[in-house]
Amino acid sequence: MGGRVTRVFRNFNVENRARREISKEKPTAAPRHRTARLDATADSPEIKEEVLRKDDRFLTLLKDVYVESRDPPVQVKDGGGEHLPSKQEEKRLTKLGHLEGLDVKKVPKGKISLVEALTLLNNHKLQPQIWTAEKIAAEYSLELKEVNSLLEFFIPFAVQEFPKETKKAIPGHKQKKLT
Repeated sequence: MGGRVTRVFRNFNVENRARREISKEKPTAAPRHRTARLDATADSPEIKEEVLRKDDRFLTLLKDVYVESRDPPVQVKDGGGEHLPSKQEEKRLTKLGHLEGLDVKKVPKGKISLVEALTLLNNHKLQPQIWTAEKIAAEYSLELKEVNSLLEFFIPFAVQEFPKETKKAIPGHKQKKLT
């Protein structure tokens, strides 16, 4: 119902209102800036003639100008078949084992991938007599100082399971069986 009422008021006397708007005098344009007026006068033949005319006094002054520049000679390097980048890093293949699909294939010497770092930390944790810092440094092309810092400050996760009947277990609490 509300739409019908709105439509009636909107369409009331439409033709008369439209005729009144059309018959109104058009608004005058705003005054132009003087630079816009100069652009219109730039097409005049007097201005074109002035631009194309040569001035002998300026030509003689221009002929007296002499510019001398001394750039150092350009030295061209003979590449000799070098390819960019000029500094090639030595790369080594990663030692990933069964985690091969998770990591990058080639790593620059002196660096290790994330999976390799976790692997060597876990190997050192499980067998510290075999996986010493010296062996890890030789195996992964690392510096001994960096390997010692790595083994000292980074510890892999450890899962600890407590026996069910200890002092740490909550007394009188029985575990529910899932059925």
